[in-house]
Amino acid sequence: MPPKKRPAGDDANGDEPRKRPAAATSTAAPKSVTISAPGTATAAKPATTAARSSTTSKTGTVRGAPKPGIRKVGAAALASRSRLPIAGSSTLKKEAPPPIITKNTLMWFRNDLRLRDNKALHAASLRAKLGDEKCLIGLFIISEAEWASHDEAPVKIDFWMRNLAMLKKSLDKLHIPLVIKRASSASNVVGIVESTVKEMDISHVYWNVEYMVDEMKRDAAVKKALEKLPGIYVEQHHDQGVIPPREMADKTGGGYTSFEPFNSTWNTRVETKPHYLQLSASPEANPIEAKQLYAEHFNSMIPSLHSHTLERVETEHLYPAGEEVAHERLRIFIEEKIKRYHLSRDCPHEEGGASLAPYLSSGVLSARQCVAAARAANNNKIIIGNEGVRTWIRELVWMEFYRHVLVYFPRVCKNHAFKPIMESIRWSTDDRKFQMWCQGKTGYPIVDAGMRQLNTTGYMHNRVRMVTACFLVKDLLINWQKGEKYFMGHLIDGDFASNNGSWQWCASTGVESPPFYHAFNPILQSQKFDPNGDYIRQWVPELKSLSDKQIHDPYHTMSAKEFGKLAYPKPIVDHAEAKKRFLEEYKRILVPK
Repeated sequence: MPPKKRPAGDDANGDEPRKRPAAATSTAAPKSVTISAPGTATAAKPATTAARSSTTSKTGTVRGAPKPGIRKVGAAALASRSRLPIAGSSTLKKEAPPPIITKNTLMWFRNDLRLRDNKALHAASLRAKLGDEKCLIGLFIISEAEWASHDEAPVKIDFWMRNLAMLKKSLDKLHIPLVIKRASSASNVVGIVESTVKEMDISHVYWNVEYMVDEMKRDAAVKKALEKLPGIYVEQHHDQGVIPPREMADKTGGGYTSFEPFNSTWNTRVETKPHYLQLSASPEANPIEAKQLYAEHFNSMIPSLHSHTLERVETEHLYPAGEEVAHERLRIFIEEKIKRYHLSRDCPHEEGGASLAPYLSSGVLSARQCVAAARAANNNKIIIGNEGVRTWIRELVWMEFYRHVLVYFPRVCKNHAFKPIMESIRWSTDDRKFQMWCQGKTGYPIVDAGMRQLNTTGYMHNRVRMVTACFLVKDLLINWQKGEKYFMGHLIDGDFASNNGSWQWCASTGVESPPFYHAFNPILQSQKFDPNGDYIRQWVPELKSLSDKQIHDPYHTMSAKEFGKLAYPKPIVDHAEAKKRFLEEYKRILVPK
């Protein structure tokens, strides 16, 4: 943290306050200026750092000047005037801290490619304004090795690059250059940030915290390296989610392991403390001279990366890039769909909030913006009011809960089950069945429809994600980690915390998991949530001509001859027999003998 501002003292005769140059007194970082949702406001300019020597009142007297008569002077004031230390004072051996000199300011973008309501970017913009003709500069590091280590999907990386291009255009309009660099390995990131700071004459570096173990270690290493440099200051901001994880400790000071008390605490705090939903303003523009000073970066192009295998025109149509698109989709969802969300969210043939998911998971849209917009549509209430609104907010809280688990229980970031005992399960090694699941050829239409939607578009409906995950783990008895990896490698809205938490929920290995004997029956799930088979017909076209009854379970509702004409696989397992098998294995671990 920057050193505290030293108060101006009087001179030796005590007649006039001692004046110091503005640069010498600007030692405190500017306060974050925010706007409250759902209203808007412009960002306030940072407070002047030069102390005023006096202020004249309406009557002409000078405020702060001594009044006539006897004036008592304490020991501290006398010592200040004579520049002598007070006996026993803790300041005896302390020297005045060096002033903070603001040069250029660097904003390191990561999973937050947006201008609006970006906490670190907002703070960086305010800091940049304190510099004399200095600039705010953006940095983005393409680190494919890091992304690969987290199984980030090619379609998601492509989505990032498209949003990065849109962000660059927005920054260009504000005369803010975006420096784009490439890391050959994860270990090179520290050196890249350090060299950028030196090259661009940076004094202050800002970024938003990422909570996964590897990212936390990386950021700690970057911070340590930068703070060894003279005159360099680092600020990290909590931007993912509404309430920073460390502010959500339970009564014992530890992490919540149950969603309901977490949700209750979260709702109460957000309802009663408006600052959690205050939205930060967009950054102010740099001096126009920045366009010439950093022409190289304004003229640079976004590097092309290896492309995904999905249909590019289709994915770009489904998920176009940019903040404007994200906010327009949020507006439409809030105005037209949110109030009946509780009725539609489990229907796989309805879009629901699906169109927002990639923007939210990639930080193009913030959780605060979503909750603030939903709250505004619910008479500024969260705990009570419309059920559709409350249901959607609850899903956003689930995302925050799983991120909270990463922070308090980092073992889940290291390929471990939240419940250590569950690591003793003897999983099946049948790769043939795993591949059939991946390809959407299990013989269970709802499972196959979900996997084919994922493989075609990079997205799968949330209800179907639970069904397909449960089928892999409990019908096929295949390790949940294989499914977790496959989903992350294909989802455009993949989020490590939510994906890991959801898979461990389905496998009964995680926090807040259902009882181990809980398992979805894929046929009953299909009949309940896709009763007319609309979703199945869309993604499993070979079943399109079947009746509403046949389409959920064609193998058992059709004759062998009729079924043979479908060119559709028969079920790779019998659900009832598979359930017995996984129950026996789970009981071996969990039920005392």
